Formats: sequence, structure tokens, C-alpha cells
Amino acid sequence: MSSEPESLKTWAMSFWEHIDELVRRLKVVLVTLIIAIGVGWIPTSLAGITNPVGMYQPMIAPLMVRLKDEFLPKQATLIAGGMADTVFAMAYLSVIIGVLLASPVIFYEVIAFIKPALYDNEKKVLGYYLGSFIGLLALGVAMAYFFVIPISFRILIYFTIQGGATPFIVIKDFYNWIYTIFVLCGVFYTIPVFIIMLVHVGVLPMKYLSGRNKLFVYLAILLIFWVFGPDPTPVTGAIIMAPFVVVFEIASFFGRRIEKTRKSRKETETSSTYGTAKTGFIAFPKNACKFCNAPVAPGATFCPGCNRAAK
Repeated sequence: MSSEPESLKTWAMSFWEHIDELVRRLKVVLVTLIIAIGVGWIPTSLAGITNPVGMYQPMIAPLMVRLKDEFLPKQATLIAGGMADTVFAMAYLSVIIGVLLASPVIFYEVIAFIKPALYDNEKKVLGYYLGSFIGLLALGVAMAYFFVIPISFRILIYFTIQGGATPFIVIKDFYNWIYTIFVLCGVFYTIPVFIIMLVHVGVLPMKYLSGRNKLFVYLAILLIFWVFGPDPTPVTGAIIMAPFVVVFEIASFFGRRIEKTRKSRKETETSSTYGTAKTGFIAFPKNACKFCNAPVAPGATFCPGCNRAAK
């Protein structure tokens, strides 16, 4: 008979089960990323497979030509500053496309990993988070494509010509600049999703994102866009901020409702000890397992009934 405490054995088993699940989900993310990044290098025709030296054209090549036709001003000329500039630009684009294509899978795997620790009603909310993430990511990419990149290019070329210079743009700088704006705009518009998630789990109180604090946040973002933005004027920063303010205000509305629900659930459960597990937002019972409703000793890490994490 082993002298090792049974609770320690249970803890060790559960710990390694969590590690195994984490490794498995990381493998899914890695494989998805590799496949998604490789999509851009698929030949555009079967001739590229039979004769890869002379006829090979990756799918990202026509996309780069499309970006050039869309965003390069007529007054500017695109040049190659080095022999490998085009290859680096292609590799950068393939990585961005891969991350964008794999981002729903990445987001899902992260959520699925923490899903067992959530209540049934919280699991239903995960679908809304995933849908909001994808929608806001698409909104950021669309804003970059239709507004930010074209307008900022016109402004930069205007100042270049006004300074008496001929606008020759290196191909690596041209594409890297476009790709970076796509990524930054996409990530920027998804920030409200993560803010609501922090509010949901009780990490970020809404009082820090309301009233005067919210105005300071808006002002700080505008200043950042002005100083580090794609052009030396506040024009593109204002264009980016306009939809973001709308999205942020909608997120703040839902954040206040979630926080209010959390507070009411917490007040309800503080008046009880053992009993039915609450179904509110991140509402942990005081001395009962949230999965099987079995009594849990104060300070215990795992439930003695189902061996799942008690907290």
C-alpha cells in the first residue's frame, strides 16, 4: 500500500492530463499554421507542378500584383532594392495569410482548453466571442484595404512630390508596409473582444474603462496613431478611430451588463454554502463543486467526487 496521499496522486494525474491536453491542442495549432502558411505557395496551375523551374507561380504572386495595382500611386515606381526582396515579401505575405486563416482555429483551441472549467451558460457565450473575433478581424482588414492604405499612400506621395523628390519605392518596403497595416488594423479592432473577456472573468472592472478614463484612452490612441501612424497627419488615425469608438461603446454596454450580472450572482452565492451550483457569469459556489455539486473542503484543489478542478 502506497504511503503517498491519495489527494496528491489525484492532483498529479489531473495535472498531467491538463498538460497532455495542452500539448495536443498546441499540435493542432502548429499543424494548422503550417498548412495555412503553405496555401500561399500552392502553384496557380498544373504547369507549375510538372515544370517547377520555369512555370512555377505561387498563389501569392497574383495577389501581390493585385495589391500593387490597387495601392501603388500612379506617380510612384516600384523597384527591387535587392535580389531577395521579392522572396522576403512573398514569405511575409504567406505568414500573414496563414495566421489570418488559422486565427479562428487558434482562438477555438484556446477557448476549448479552458472550456471544461466553465459553466454551461458560459460555454454558450464562447460562440459569441468566436463570432465577434472573426467579425472584428474582418472589419479591421476591410478598413485597412478600403480606407487606411489608399489614403495614407496618397498623403505620403503628396508630401514626397512636394519636397521635389521622385517617388521610387523599394518593393520590400512597399509590401511590408501594406502587410503591417493589415495586421495592425485587424488586431486593433479585436481588442474589445479581449476586454469583454477580461470583464467576464472579473479581472478588469468596467470602472477603469468608463467616464474620464475612457476619454483618456481615446486620446492616447489618437496620439499614438499620430506619432507612429502610417502617415504624418492625424487623418488616417481619425479614420481608424471612428469605427473603433462605435465597437468599443457597444462592447462597454455589454461589459457593464456582464459585470452587473456577476455582482448579483456573487451576492447571491455569498449567502449560501453547500447547494446547487450557480449558473451566473464566473459564479463559483462557496463550498461545492461547480461540476458535480459535491461538497468540497475549504482550500481543496480538486473535487473528491469527480476529480476535476474545484476552483
